[in-house]
Amino acid sequence: MEGQEGLSEFLGMLALVLFIVGNAYYPARQLARKFIHWTHDIALFFRKYLKVHMALNLAALPTVLGHVYFAEESNPILWGSLISTFWLTVVGLMMHYKIPHGMGRQLRLLHSQQIAFAVWVVLILLGHMLVV
Repeated sequence: MEGQEGLSEFLGMLALVLFIVGNAYYPARQLARKFIHWTHDIALFFRKYLKVHMALNLAALPTVLGHVYFAEESNPILWGSLISTFWLTVVGLMMHYKIPHGMGRQLRLLHSQQIAFAVWVVLILLGHMLVV
């Protein structure tokens, strides 16, 4: 069992890094809009970073699944964080690829609200605090 718990811990840390780097996109973009003159090069950077945001979050999803699969402990709050992770990832992909057509505004509301991100982070932190 020690090996599985070690693998779970490694996958959890890897997912953490992927999520942190991937999700720095939104605050970085907000800060840039507020404090930097918005040029074509900056807009191009954030268009490329959006692809990084999506790729890292998409890569983190199976990493989290591995973390959950090999973990020895769990609780309902962690299951809520897993559901939130799926929700944010799937809705983000739907928003980017405009599926279904004509629902961009609604999907943006479901995915891009700061409260959704805050709830996700709180569920992760609280859930892990309860298993320690």
